[in-house]
Amino acid sequence: MKHLKILAAALALLLIGLSGASAMAEGSSGWLETVLSERGGAASTQTDDQNAEQGSDQGSDPIEVRTGAKKPGMRSGAAKQPAHYLAVLDIDSEISEYDSYYDHIGVLDAIDDLMEDENNDALILRLNTPGGNLYEADELYHSLMLYKQLGRPVYAYMEQECCSAGVYVAMAADTIMAARMTITGNVGVYMQTYSEAGLLDKLGIESEYIATGENKVAGYPELTDAQRAIYQALVDESFALFKAAIMASRGMTQEQMAPFLDGRLLSAMQAKELGLIDRVCFPDEFYAHVEALHPGAQYRNVTPEAPYASSLLDMLGGGGLTDILDLIGPGTMKNDSADRQKSALRSSRD
Repeated sequence: MKHLKILAAALALLLIGLSGASAMAEGSSGWLETVLSERGGAASTQTDDQNAEQGSDQGSDPIEVRTGAKKPGMRSGAAKQPAHYLAVLDIDSEISEYDSYYDHIGVLDAIDDLMEDENNDALILRLNTPGGNLYEADELYHSLMLYKQLGRPVYAYMEQECCSAGVYVAMAADTIMAARMTITGNVGVYMQTYSEAGLLDKLGIESEYIATGENKVAGYPELTDAQRAIYQALVDESFALFKAAIMASRGMTQEQMAPFLDGRLLSAMQAKELGLIDRVCFPDEFYAHVEALHPGAQYRNVTPEAPYASSLLDMLGGGGLTDILDLIGPGTMKNDSADRQKSALRSSRD
């Protein structure tokens, strides 16, 4: 009898626990739906009417369509989007595969997805970048030009700064505007190297390389005039492509480009006077221009999330040793990726 009483008590506690768990699950479900709704997620219980209401909100204040604080339904993958929309793509930070605040592959994928989406009518580029690696900039420029071949326009708006490689990317746009306090220009290409000869002499270290040719390890221990000419040819060839993009976009001649081809920074007004951009205006004026061309425009932000580590702990816990080394500086470890970073053709306001 004693054992039966214990068994009955255990069953009662089990039933109470299951009942409480059920109530917690129901409460958690409601909480989860609320959080997803606030973040623009696609909660499974959302109705079509709710989604339609969210879609109508998107066009009311396009300036708030930011990667950091988006309205419900603004990110790709939301439960339901307007039938036709204008995509918003933010190019923030340095245009480089190695930058922790810019997802180059994600940006290219986003453009590819837009090209496959017949409901997309146009693309808005919001540029806030000091420049970056010419390889990534050229790849992004090419991707945007392929997008335009579908007959869809690209509108570019320069924010705080849009320099060097950022200008290169902007040349893919049909219309380029900038804020009146924007810093732009810095058009050009460079490579960077350094000499170890003086340091090695002071330390009494003699460096020797056994290589297949005298230019295989160019710059070690110091750069020769012949090697400098080799690098200069690479820079000149890349710069020719940069200038060709400007000429094709802006209809400018070599003589017309001459005032800014020395790499100088430009204010937005100077860029306008030189023909590098179309208009200087505030963001609301930019969007008014776009909406005049696309009445009833709805917006969808397709910017991928930045892959940055939020803290040093995240770096350590997420296998981010390479991120820490990147903070120390390129070339810390002699592997292919580090050497590629160090010798990459640059187009950036450093």
